[in-house]
Amino acid sequence: MKLFLSLALFFAFLLCPAACADGVRDGLSLAAREALPALFPFFLASGLIVRTGLAARLARLAARPLAFLYGLPPEAAPAVVLGLTGGYPVGAATVAELLGQGALQKEDAARVNAFCNCASPGFCIGLVGLGVFGSARTGAVLYGVHALAALLTGLFAARSAGGGKIPRRAALPPADEGFSAAFCGAAQQAAATALTVTAFLTVFSVLLALLGPVLHAVPSGDMLTGVIELTNGLDELSALPLPIGAQLTLASFLLGFGGLSVQFQVRALAAPFELPMGGFTAAKLLHGTIAAALTAFLFHLSPEALTVFAPNAAQKAAVQDWTGAVLLILLIVFPFWGGKKPKNAV
Repeated sequence: MKLFLSLALFFAFLLCPAACADGVRDGLSLAAREALPALFPFFLASGLIVRTGLAARLARLAARPLAFLYGLPPEAAPAVVLGLTGGYPVGAATVAELLGQGALQKEDAARVNAFCNCASPGFCIGLVGLGVFGSARTGAVLYGVHALAALLTGLFAARSAGGGKIPRRAALPPADEGFSAAFCGAAQQAAATALTVTAFLTVFSVLLALLGPVLHAVPSGDMLTGVIELTNGLDELSALPLPIGAQLTLASFLLGFGGLSVQFQVRALAAPFELPMGGFTAAKLLHGTIAAALTAFLFHLSPEALTVFAPNAAQKAAVQDWTGAVLLILLIVFPFWGGKKPKNAV
């Protein structure tokens, strides 16, 4: 099978150079225009949280909820928080960082990785809500459903037999390096992660360019686009001849499943750390299924419910402005507030 797929790709690239070139341009444009501007700051933040010792503080706060609900050690807290808010594949990047730093054991890292990879609020509101359905409020509700479905998925995919008791800990190592060293290391790791994301977006854009004629020829074949690459598939939703309830349900499933492009990004980030990936695709299928079921139920209960909860655009812009300023201040103050205290000289 591996030989067959390799030969098929080789001849497809050889016989369809124009389609491949268009796919490369689309993938690089998608990465530069949408993916990296939204994700790169969170790649940097995840590295800083682990390297500066902030992860240890989060771990202490989250010890009991993580143990009671998922049977996870408190050191998994940064991956859960960033995974729910940072966007694909920030959760996996954080898990890899924690595993590389010795904060998580492989088994615990694999269990938290099963449910901590989610779309970001900005992606759901901006691209899905405004871009596909013309409503930021719809995107905000879809994100709420998406996050709830992820947490519910964790109850099945991550919970261990010892859930309810605080599990054996792999203590976070102390933050021995100064802020400058931590910042440089986090920036280098963020750049490597961004390169991985760009590579897979480009590869799967090429595959979509090659498969485009086949997908367009098959009835409802455009629905498969999102299974291959999430962003392109969501862009195709508004053109599908489906009622609005079915489009919303399908959008929820695609957000939960993530698409093959996202899943291969996660696998690429996991490979250098030998992070086990068994059951990951099944967990993403479960995430998508739960999200779709919740969305269908909510739409059946009240179709207007998907358009009434989110703030308007002006409120959203104001929140973003204040959020950036507050985070920057915290980033500047943290090295002095949370840094190592000098030992008393004898």
